[in-house]
Amino acid sequence: MLFGAVGFSLILIIVRHLSASLDPFVLNFWRRIFSILMFAPWIMRVGFGAMKTSRLPLFALRSVVMVASSLMLLWSAVLIPIGEATAITFTAPLFTTLLAAVILKEKVGPRRIVALLVGFVGVLVMLRPGQEAVSLGAILAIASSVLFGFVVIFGKQLASTEKPALVILLLSIFNLPISFVPAVLFWQVPQGEEWRWVIGLGIAATMKRYGIQRAISAGDASLAQVFDFVRLPLAVGMAWWAFAEVPDPWMWAGAAIIFMATVYTTRREARMARQATGLAD
Repeated sequence: MLFGAVGFSLILIIVRHLSASLDPFVLNFWRRIFSILMFAPWIMRVGFGAMKTSRLPLFALRSVVMVASSLMLLWSAVLIPIGEATAITFTAPLFTTLLAAVILKEKVGPRRIVALLVGFVGVLVMLRPGQEAVSLGAILAIASSVLFGFVVIFGKQLASTEKPALVILLLSIFNLPISFVPAVLFWQVPQGEEWRWVIGLGIAATMKRYGIQRAISAGDASLAQVFDFVRLPLAVGMAWWAFAEVPDPWMWAGAAIIFMATVYTTRREARMARQATGLAD
């Protein structure tokens, strides 16, 4: 999760830096090309036979949702402070819990419902509707988090049968034609120094996906979630260094509320899972 947190923060910083000359839709496409190229050594080592899977429909569905979620997040990072966009993404586990109850028919008890409500109060504290107009960037960040909830659910289903490296590679392959469709409407080719940043964007994207997928496969969701919150100080620190962005106190207050609600929710889900398998303390 720490590895993925660094990749996540770098993605937002690089996209914000390049957004003055390259459209985020185009950047999203180019970064996926370099993400695939990074897997060339792995493919040469294991061969194309290792890419076989019986779950192509689920890979395709997850790719569509992932591309939509990524595009919304990239646009939000261009429109609002990077720290605020990052803080809003921490609502994704809350949406994942709701979606798991609806899609996977998981039971959500009263304590987890209260935790979910507390987490959404954190979003309201951060955005202060009524005091300020809720910006398009904030709406996009929230929508991205909702879609990422679907990505996590599909990722858990894939992690039960597929290796992390295969999941990331096939998703990158599927994501390429899907991300090309919106990119062609704003088509641009990076020039000169921009190529270095675009290559770095591909590396950062692979770091993010690999870190998250390995964490999902490795185990304790509640522990992983705690480490995931390193993304916020990392993103804020990088945004301060690169763009002199200083988040307001309301962002930190809302993020702290979301953090507490999310950690409680993930810890509760982990405990319920252990009880279901007879491994509870």
